[in-house]
Order: sequence, then C-alpha cells, then structure tokens
Amino acid sequence: MIKRLFLLVFLLFFLPKSKAQQWQNDLQIGLKEAAQQNKKVLLFFSVPERCESCNKLERNIFKSPEFIEFASENYVLVKIDFSYDAQELTKAQLEKNLLIVEKYNKDGFFPHVVVLNKDAKITNKVDVYTRETPQQYLSLLRRNSKS
Repeated sequence: MIKRLFLLVFLLFFLPKSKAQQWQNDLQIGLKEAAQQNKKVLLFFSVPERCESCNKLERNIFKSPEFIEFASENYVLVKIDFSYDAQELTKAQLEKNLLIVEKYNKDGFFPHVVVLNKDAKITNKVDVYTRETPQQYLSLLRRNSKS
C-alpha cells in the first residue's frame, strides 16, 4: 500500500508535465516570449460563433498530439478571438486586435493562420482550413517557411 502511494506521489510530481498548449491573446506578449525562446509566433484569427471551419481547425488540428508536439518545439501560440463570449476585452485590447487584423489578415479570412518571426514579419500563412489531417496541416506550416 505504501509503495503504491509513493509511486502515485512520484508520478504526480516528478514526471514531465504534459505539453498542454497555452494560447496568448496579446501579440506583443507572444512576440516577446518567442524572442526569449527563439521560436516563431503562430497567430490564429478566429470567430468561433460564425465560423465552423475555425472550430474544426481548433478541434482537429490544434488539439491533435502531432500539432501540440510540433508547436511546443517551434511556436508561441497567439489567438485573436473575435467571439461574442471571449473574455471581456478592454477597449484598448479590442483596438489592438483590430490593428493586428489590418496588418496580418487584410482580407478578413477566418480561420486564418500566420507565422511570424521574432521581428513580427510574416514567414508563412495558411488562409483556409480545408479538412487537412494534422500531418497535412503541419506540411502547410513548414512549406515556404522563411526564417
């Protein structure tokens, strides 16, 4: 009994934590983290209430083990969410988000994914989710990716 208890405590406290995704909602914080971690920023534009493809992309790709592993090694994740029930955005944050949309999603695609380097320059983008598998989507993210 004591051995089992010891094993349980060991597993809970000493095994590596899962690679759960942490999505930022502030691009400037995401860029700062990316620079510190020598990663790129994956910027995801979403409108969940009006965009079934946004929900499918999140459910089928961003929550897949393949994406989670790849993203944890390569990206800081930032989500610009225009949902009705998103956390209460301050007026200042909403204005910042609108400027980000103007700069990185001029055509207003949803879902829209942009990869940025530490200097906030676009290195890759995926305009529309068309039911790719996680492996296919990761190939799209790797494709034409510039430093």
